[in-house]
Amino acid sequence: MSTALIVIDPYNDFVSPLGKAWPLVREVATDVGLVDHMRAAIAGARSNGIPVVYAPHHRYRRAEAQPRFPNASQYLSRLTHSFADGGYGGRFRSHLAPDAGEFIAAEHHISSGFTGTDLDAHLRSIGATHLVICGLLTNTCVESTVRHAVDLGYHVTVLSDAVASWGPEDHCAGITSLKRIAHSVRTTQSFLSTAEA
Repeated sequence: MSTALIVIDPYNDFVSPLGKAWPLVREVATDVGLVDHMRAAIAGARSNGIPVVYAPHHRYRRAEAQPRFPNASQYLSRLTHSFADGGYGGRFRSHLAPDAGEFIAAEHHISSGFTGTDLDAHLRSIGATHLVICGLLTNTCVESTVRHAVDLGYHVTVLSDAVASWGPEDHCAGITSLKRIAHSVRTTQSFLSTAEA
């Protein structure tokens, strides 16, 4: 078994108090201890030799062509310039950011960290078979990435207290769905205790 930790969208706009989307994420993020648990998962993976791989969302770029049929998230990003390339919101939160040499996949344009990116190719190149997933949002990018990973044949674990969404209803719906899709939904502490064994 070869495990990799996948970190989805740890941008300042999502997980920093000055981020544009933080007011929408704050309630769930605070309730589950999102940032502390993501930080612990990343640190624990690193200290146990588990590769940490980043799956970032598409950053807003003013001059870029817009999708022909934007969905609600893409429309909102265009209005608010969320995750602006080169700006504060489009940078990784400092203590959740990649270390030198850690793999950052190509940006995913909608939800799945695999669609149109080099994430799968990288994971296969390092022999990863088991993925542990944390990040945002529970019921969109996390769920889509998990579904895609399972379709690709990976064994997938989601860290229930290291994911968050816009509000409790969305988060709970996402966790309920993930329990049916992923092979395992566990706490960060449970993952760390296994990683250290």
